[in-house]
Amino acid sequence: MNLDLEATKTAQKIINKTSKISPNEIENLITKTLGILQENGVYACTLYLYSRTSDSEKEVSEVTRNELLKMAELLGKEPEDDEKAEDVLKFLTDNICNDLDTLFLTKQLWEQTLTYARYGAKARR
Repeated sequence: MNLDLEATKTAQKIINKTSKISPNEIENLITKTLGILQENGVYACTLYLYSRTSDSEKEVSEVTRNELLKMAELLGKEPEDDEKAEDVLKFLTDNICNDLDTLFLTKQLWEQTLTYARYGAKARR
């Protein structure tokens, strides 16, 4: 499986699904999300995406979060409900964070996806 291809497809979905929002706002939120992912990991990144409350940030964070979580299917894992933060966080703890190989692969895959989405937002300007 070509994970880089999956990262590009997911990044394109994020950009396409947020087309009504300013590219600057998308880039800003994705850049912050990427920084949190790199510094604090998958769990903190997901918490950050659930914590966004302003209208535009909330929409971008929901799309980004949902698309990133769908990527867990590539690893043979999938949360049952991605709307409830407590269910998703439990899923991450039980299925992603408890295995170092899966955790590092997820982090790397999400980093690549967010990098592509960030540049996709820049290109849309």
